[in-house]
Amino acid sequence: MIQQIDLIVFDLDGTLADSLPDLTNAANYACRSLGLPEHPAEAVKGMIGGGERKFVERFLGPGKEGLLEEGLKLYLDYYSSHCGDLTRIYPGVKETLPLLAGKKLAVLSNKLQRLTEKVLRTLGLFPFFAAVRGGGRGLPLKPAPEPLLDLMQELQTEPGHTLMVGDKTADVSAGRGAGALTLGVTYGYGDPEVLKAAAPDFLVDDFAAIPGILLP
Repeated sequence: MIQQIDLIVFDLDGTLADSLPDLTNAANYACRSLGLPEHPAEAVKGMIGGGERKFVERFLGPGKEGLLEEGLKLYLDYYSSHCGDLTRIYPGVKETLPLLAGKKLAVLSNKLQRLTEKVLRTLGLFPFFAAVRGGGRGLPLKPAPEPLLDLMQELQTEPGHTLMVGDKTADVSAGRGAGALTLGVTYGYGDPEVLKAAAPDFLVDDFAAIPGILLP
């Protein structure tokens, strides 16, 4: 049990929300529009991470660099209109966030800022957070620590009093690089064994287990 955490920063996709169905539909819309093969959800799950451009590169496939800009536009146009269709909050999230209300809560996602905000608003989670950070703000994406450091500066919190929560090794690396504590969730899109090997400070199988680690 630890009690010195003042700020908890959450990843979005695979941590707070299961957005795989909407991401899959948007990816397949772009592929279909370009005459490329579509992908099953399980394959798309392994492509998520690193921001929209990386995601589009992966689902278009190797040798499709010439289609990247068009694919990115198709993907973003579709996803912007459908990012809340099938995305759902993970079990325990909406019940657990109020239990952490004594601490500052924030979101740090590699998803574009406007899309991060839209998903959180659609799901009714936006009011829980003191700050929401997505990509496209001129800072590198996770696993780089800069966006987390910038967030801590904005919320006036020291690294040693900050916890980064996520489902991927990029979240652990960003947290560690920023000097924060890290917590991995095994139910998301990251491989649990790979996540475990990244050695986060804490590892949980259920979002609802987080207060038991942080609160007396």
